[in-house]
Amino acid sequence: MKKLILTLCIFLSGISVLSAQEAVLKGTIKDSKSGETLIGVNVVSGDKSGTVTDINGQYSLKLKAGKHKITYSFVGYGTQIKEFELNSGQDVVYNIDLVVDSKQLDLVVVTGSQYEKKVSEEVVTIDVVKPYLIQNTNATTLAGAVDKIPGVNIIDGQASIRGGSGYAYGTGSRVQLLVDEVPMLTGDFGEIRWNFVPIENTEQVEVIKGAASSLYGTGAMNGVINVRTGWAKEKPQTTLTIYQGIYSNPRREELRWWDKFSYPFMTGVFFSHRQKFDNLHVVIGANLHSLKSYIMHGDDQLARLNIKTKIDNKKVKGLSYGININSMGQQFGRVFLWENANEGAYKPFAGTQSNDYYTYLTIDPHLTYLKENGTRHSFRGRYYNVARWADRKEKEGSTNSYYLTYQYQKHFKYNFSLTAGLIYTYTHSYSNIYTEYIKTQLGSGYLQLEKKVKDRLTLLGGLRYEVQGLYQRTDSILIEKTTPLFRAGLNYSIGKGTFLRASYGQGYRIPSIAERYIQADITPGITIFKTPSLQPETGWTAELGIKQAFKINKWLGYADLALFWQEYSNMIEFLFVVQNGSFGFQSQNITKARIAGIEVSVVGQGNIGPVPVRLLTGYVFNYPADLVLDTTQKKLNVYLENFFQSMGAGVDSLNANGSILKYRSRNVARADIEFDLGKFTIGYAITYNSFMDRIDGVFQLAIPGVEEYRKLNNKGVAIMDARLAYRISEKSTVNLIVKNFTNEEYSMRPGSMEAPRLFTLQYKLNF
Repeated sequence: MKKLILTLCIFLSGISVLSAQEAVLKGTIKDSKSGETLIGVNVVSGDKSGTVTDINGQYSLKLKAGKHKITYSFVGYGTQIKEFELNSGQDVVYNIDLVVDSKQLDLVVVTGSQYEKKVSEEVVTIDVVKPYLIQNTNATTLAGAVDKIPGVNIIDGQASIRGGSGYAYGTGSRVQLLVDEVPMLTGDFGEIRWNFVPIENTEQVEVIKGAASSLYGTGAMNGVINVRTGWAKEKPQTTLTIYQGIYSNPRREELRWWDKFSYPFMTGVFFSHRQKFDNLHVVIGANLHSLKSYIMHGDDQLARLNIKTKIDNKKVKGLSYGININSMGQQFGRVFLWENANEGAYKPFAGTQSNDYYTYLTIDPHLTYLKENGTRHSFRGRYYNVARWADRKEKEGSTNSYYLTYQYQKHFKYNFSLTAGLIYTYTHSYSNIYTEYIKTQLGSGYLQLEKKVKDRLTLLGGLRYEVQGLYQRTDSILIEKTTPLFRAGLNYSIGKGTFLRASYGQGYRIPSIAERYIQADITPGITIFKTPSLQPETGWTAELGIKQAFKINKWLGYADLALFWQEYSNMIEFLFVVQNGSFGFQSQNITKARIAGIEVSVVGQGNIGPVPVRLLTGYVFNYPADLVLDTTQKKLNVYLENFFQSMGAGVDSLNANGSILKYRSRNVARADIEFDLGKFTIGYAITYNSFMDRIDGVFQLAIPGVEEYRKLNNKGVAIMDARLAYRISEKSTVNLIVKNFTNEEYSMRPGSMEAPRLFTLQYKLNF
């Protein structure tokens, strides 16, 4: 017994000695300018032990007694190094303010790796839309902001990146939409509802170009749009924006169907408030919008209200949780086809218009636990309901989607990171347009590893596996499994401000419920046909790019060049077909498609002399090849010959052979520049899309005026916008925005005319 007591005393005294030999370094880290606490700052000692700041910007690091060199680093901020001499048992408090790195453009993203990184260090192309571009252009929906990005086209709500998608009338998206890290494609149509996104609270929009299914799943075959909304800061923030717009008459007088004293118009208001109450964060947003449309029977009214909450747990350090709610009601006129290309361009083809009323609701619980050692556990969920009503009383269809995910993330010593997660999604849907009660279940798991070598080379690899079951009432119709989806990439810093990247990512997309089962008459002569046998799409994207940072006076920018190659199998296209003597549209698998091209872009901000200037510009050329109608293009040499031939006059012969995929623009350019002169802000934007080379031939025969219009308008179209803002005070601004100020007459897809010139007066108040 005495020996046992003696041994225990020796053991306890050893622990005491070890504890006495330790010291604790702790403190709070803030932004030097705003005073906001910074979450996730790396605090690392010379022996590679370290920690990160928690949700309150605080850190605590146990160290052996003695001398230590501590490095404080955070993405977008200048690194600071501090030496300490710590005594045994000592608690040292060291608070530090980090300064934004003025030698680099402040572009920090999370979408590529699901944690904050400099955009220059990503292995794929990621473009960023900042809040000023949303607010100053009066983008009333997310689509208006995303359309500013080079290589992105939105046609009838369908997003296409670098020619990856054609025209599908809102059924099925190859681009995944995320809002606060959670997917937001509808459960039935698999589409993006652009006006349901709380754009009034958007902090930043990030767009991945190319397949990202290994990290984001079935909807991310052609890319990802990630909307990051903001949280409350130290001081309350309230913003109220009121806008009033009026459309001018079209160039051709015969296109105007409204009288001289009743012009089409739009009006609306955005509201946003952010505030912290001790450990409670609250964000509230709202939007009211009314459109008296330039398209007959195309009016639109909506009301949206959203709230975000987060509680920082006082007892468990690093634990936060909350719930986000977004709701909207919308009544709008849906017009599918014009009456004709002349006096009927803004009138609906008989029977193709409808008056729809929808309600939308998302409820998103979330929980995050960030440990002192940098380990992050995250749980996120979403309930998403989309309901369609007849006369606001009788429900004609409803889709309920349930989403739950757990993510584990750890930053290890020696610049090694691990991200892994599990996802479960359940959807049940019914509608009078596909006369079935459909359920789907999807489970997936993913793993991504990232390693940084000597602060110059970043290596990344990832895997994902998905399984989906599709059911009609209780009977299983189809079980679909992916092969493991693989992703790999690297980023190498060649020299000062020069970054070389290369990536390969596999893509996968399961057809939406609507693509397979929708059966509806658009008009007595035109039908949408169902395709229950529709197969999933597969493919991959490869990219080689180089990014160069540069500085002109105090103006900082990036120039970027990327070569991309996309392959698709079982590609789904929305085609105009004839079945049993009836005309209509149907989703069909195209066996093989290939899209390759080049992208050049320049982005920057800062001062040129005394003038602050912000720039986002780029050009994309892609050659979208149909490898079914022209099988010779499967050979690499033939495809490359056609690629270069399509840059010149030879495109006509390629189009005649059916070599080019339908509903694409091969050349797409975007540019937006804005600068401040005293109290004035002046902006100019141009959007260019080349002529849509190929559409369905029967489309031209069945829809009045399409063939005639395409013959007369067979060139690309450039649309120019301008804006002029005046700062009345630090808190209020008035802005005049003119969209399509040259009043171009143009069509983005057959059978639909785009808007004439729009004058908008906007007033913004911050208080």
